[in-house]
Amino acid sequence: MSQEEFYVLLEQLKNGNNEYLKIIFEEHGAYCISNIQRKFRCPLEDAEDLLVDAILNFRDKILQNKLTHITSIRNYIYTTCVNMKREKNYYTHRKKEKEHEVKLFLYSENDNTNEYKEELLKRSLDSFKQLGEPCQQILRYFYIYNNSMEEIAAKMNLLNANSAKVTKARCYKKWLEIIKKSKK
Repeated sequence: MSQEEFYVLLEQLKNGNNEYLKIIFEEHGAYCISNIQRKFRCPLEDAEDLLVDAILNFRDKILQNKLTHITSIRNYIYTTCVNMKREKNYYTHRKKEKEHEVKLFLYSENDNTNEYKEELLKRSLDSFKQLGEPCQQILRYFYIYNNSMEEIAAKMNLLNANSAKVTKARCYKKWLEIIKKSKK
C-alpha cells in the first residue's frame, strides 16, 4: 500500500466510513487467520475473533491519531493478532497458576477440621522460616503491614516500585514452592 492510499484510508476511517474495514478483512483475513491457527493451534473462531479485534484496534489507533504511517497493513494486523493471542495466553496461564495457588491453601468442606487448619498453618509458617530474611521482610511489608510497592522499595533500598513488585512476586513464588515440597 502506498502512502497516498494509506492517507485515503486514514481520512475515510476518520470520516466514519467503515467500509474500508471490510476491505481489510477480505484482503488480509485469510492470511492472518491461517497463520494464527497454525502458530497457536487455535480454533477458527478464536482466530477470526482475534482478526476482528485487531482490525478494530487498527481503526481505534487511527481515530486516536496514534497511527500516522504504516508500510504494510497486513503485517500490522497480523502482528496485532499475534500480540493479542500471546497476551491472552499469558493471562490464561497466570489465571491457572493463581487457581492452583488458591487450591493449595483452601480446604474442602470435608477438611473443615481444626487439625487440617492447624497443619496448613504450621506448614505455611515453617516454610516461611525457610525463606531468606529479605524475602520474609518484603512479604511481611506487603501482606501484614499493607505497605505500597513504593513504600517497600524505599524501606528495602530497591530502585523503584516495579523492582519491589518483581522481588515480592519472586519471593511469594519461592514460598509456595517450599510449601508444596513440604506437603510431599
